Amino acid sequence: MVVVTGVPASGKTTLATALRSQLGWPLISKDIVKEALFDALGTGDLEWSQRLGRAGHAVMYSVATTCPQVILEAHFQRGVAEPELLALDRRIVQIYCRCPVDVAVERYRRRIGDPDRHAGHLPEHQSDQVIERWMNDVPAPLDLPNSLLIDVDTTGPVDIGACAIAIHTFALGH
Repeated sequence: MVVVTGVPASGKTTLATALRSQLGWPLISKDIVKEALFDALGTGDLEWSQRLGRAGHAVMYSVATTCPQVILEAHFQRGVAEPELLALDRRIVQIYCRCPVDVAVERYRRRIGDPDRHAGHLPEHQSDQVIERWMNDVPAPLDLPNSLLIDVDTTGPVDIGACAIAIHTFALGH
């Protein structure tokens, strides 16, 4: 199982999508699940969005149990996600998308009002308070014992081929 994580707007979706193409593995993205929940259940205030986000994680984990190989992509919350991921009882490769917080904030703010972004992501879901909450956390990879950590700088191009080789090597136990 590959877990692609990092702060919001750090390049997780872009990297995970390229990795899906490279590996041929299914990709389960929390935002795709959450957007389907928006479509089925409606959009609401920040609290509602956060509830759907938690539900999105639960759906991701449940679907992942049915996939022999899978890529999970989300902003996994440190201290919360680790037990849930470890409970899946898989060899885990964590790809941590690293970029300066100010770059992630600037990318994140560009999303507000983007016509290509799902309408369920309301501007108040991306308020200064929301940004401040994740911006002030110490950005760091998840604490996943016995996993492989691939720390990538997403301010420029990422070598997806090298990531795929590392994943295959780890999966084969080399």
